[in-house]
Amino acid sequence: MKFGARPREIWSSSAQLNNKYNRLNARLSRLMILDHVWSQLVGDKEKFWKLIGVKGACLYVSVKLSVARNELIGRRETLIRELNKHFDKPWIQKIEIVKDLGVSNE
Repeated sequence: MKFGARPREIWSSSAQLNNKYNRLNARLSRLMILDHVWSQLVGDKEKFWKLIGVKGACLYVSVKLSVARNELIGRRETLIRELNKHFDKPWIQKIEIVKDLGVSNE
């Protein structure tokens, strides 16, 4: 150890480790839940509706076909309601449709 440096903290329980990474852990958990629930909700349509990301309370979805886009527009409110059932507080407020970015689903 260098002179004047703080000594390394020694953890005596897993609770101390959990406190350090609680915010990051919560964010990752929410994203993993969102990804899983999205897959369950859309089912076969996942070929056409690709979950791109989340920013704030907005979910970004890439759509391949105009027919699939129209169906997503029609189901938007239902999807938001169903997604938010799986979180403590309503998280997703809006679904934004972006152009297909050439992202493959494989």
